Amino acid sequence: MATTLIPNSGDWDLDSFYGERLGADYKRDRETFRDKLEQALQEKDLASLLGQWESLISESEHMGTYLLCLRSADGRDQLVAQEMASFQSDGSRLRQLEVSLGERLRKLSEAQLDQLLANPALKELDYYCKRLRQRALWQMPLEQENLAADLDVDGMSAWGRLYDQVAGRLEFDYQNAKGETVTEPMSMKVSLLEDPDPEVRRSVLLGSNQAWKSVQDVAAACLNAIAGTRLTLYKRRGVPHFLEPALFDAAIEAGTLNSMLQAIASRYELPRQFLRLKAKILGVSKLGFQDLSAPLPNLDHSQIAWEEAGKLLVRESKVSYPEFSQFCEQALQRRWVDWSPREGKRPGGFCTGSTKLRESRIFMTYHGAFGDLMTLTHEFGHAWHTHVMKQERPLNVLYPMTLAETASTFAENLLIDALLRSPSTTKEQRLKLLDSRMERASAFLLNIPSRFLFEKRFYEERAHGEVSLDRLHELTREAQLECYGDSLDSEQLDSYFWASKLHFYITEVSFYNFPYSFGYLFSLGVYAQAQKRGDAFLPTYERLLQATGRRTAEQVARENLDVDLSQPQFWLDSLALVEEDMRLFDELAREIYSLSS
Repeated sequence: MATTLIPNSGDWDLDSFYGERLGADYKRDRETFRDKLEQALQEKDLASLLGQWESLISESEHMGTYLLCLRSADGRDQLVAQEMASFQSDGSRLRQLEVSLGERLRKLSEAQLDQLLANPALKELDYYCKRLRQRALWQMPLEQENLAADLDVDGMSAWGRLYDQVAGRLEFDYQNAKGETVTEPMSMKVSLLEDPDPEVRRSVLLGSNQAWKSVQDVAAACLNAIAGTRLTLYKRRGVPHFLEPALFDAAIEAGTLNSMLQAIASRYELPRQFLRLKAKILGVSKLGFQDLSAPLPNLDHSQIAWEEAGKLLVRESKVSYPEFSQFCEQALQRRWVDWSPREGKRPGGFCTGSTKLRESRIFMTYHGAFGDLMTLTHEFGHAWHTHVMKQERPLNVLYPMTLAETASTFAENLLIDALLRSPSTTKEQRLKLLDSRMERASAFLLNIPSRFLFEKRFYEERAHGEVSLDRLHELTREAQLECYGDSLDSEQLDSYFWASKLHFYITEVSFYNFPYSFGYLFSLGVYAQAQKRGDAFLPTYERLLQATGRRTAEQVARENLDVDLSQPQFWLDSLALVEEDMRLFDELAREIYSLSS
């Protein structure tokens, strides 16, 4: 259905959050939140404090999601930017409360902790409280932590806000197929890299990188400041290694991460084989970085209208997972998605939500490409994950990134398999679907590991001082060469990836990369179970999703799938599914394009 745009708010309906943009209801909630926060800071009873903390987290998430939606819909809105900065000031006080809470939990003996958790008001919060207690081992004295929280608003968070503001305003020039110079916002870059014309793709990457070059000093300052602040705080807090907080946030052990990365590295040739074959199909010796999302030639690459995309998702998922299909249909009807391209819109896509409302919102820029349909499906998987957790306590829906990609990747596989099975799908369409699936595999098995290698090596060097612009470019190229090998043209890599990738500039978490590969392969393992067991597996799948906020990734896998994630076999079994997709793609591509073996 047609959508009426609300100025500065996007396509989505945010009325259930607040009817008037930054109006009286929002301002009242802000004041009430501040009052409750100050009361909680004075609370003496620990059980009561935990209850207040849970309420504050839920209310903070609700308002923070609302501001994020407004800010993402229009990055030029200065009023919202000011409000976000003010809101982050409240966040520093919330952080002080968290530090105090963790410190009080840390001081409890095991017997005292068990007695506290026996309180009926704290039912099912044992996992959360024990993790908060464990995190408190990496804390400075209370006064220093409070100072760090206060300084964060005008320190690390300010650098992150600066990057967001620069990225949201950045535009670039490129040459279209007619040779005309076109100016587009940076949010258009990803979709334009799916253009069938290789010269357009090359021009888009060169033009966007030229734009990033114009602000590279700012981006480098932001990246160095964010990482430098983290490393200084880690040293003061006694964090043994800069990866430890990321592993803790991901709810996995180092052995599990190493097992997964080693399994991926042992199969680098699998996605590289796909890229080499794709280069052959496109008639070039090697692909460039700008060609990673290039469409296959002589196939139907017609655009999918926004309204049709939603209908297709609902229709094709109905047979395999009717509950998910119905959820997507209702969310579309209720306008939970901001999808339209426009100036000032932040690049990227995400799913966010409010435990207070038990509702999600999806942000993306839809241009009609098949990849946009997959993004929509991916984000609806996240929304479904939140939906099946609607009975969980607010503190038990805070699942780690490693498990956050389970439902999103599951949803993608569900849609692609439904389309592959459809009798109306032609051989050419099947090839396009397999191309999409293998393209994602190459991203998770090559691109994401290259991001991890870059960030890890950047942090290692940042510990000894600021990293120069030239070195940032070198580190980026080195990581890309190591992962992609000779499957890409070494003269056509993306040395500005360090600047253009938003994930490196997120101040709340570090290493916003390896959890994607983890989630991708973990979800493949879950999906393999669903294929074997059919409808009978869906209740287990939903129980698995429900447990993601109150179990480590290893525990979730062991209790629901009976597998050990610290061993390479699970990851190799998941990669076997990618190998089968590659076999099918290879056979079909050689038949359609008459390629020799």
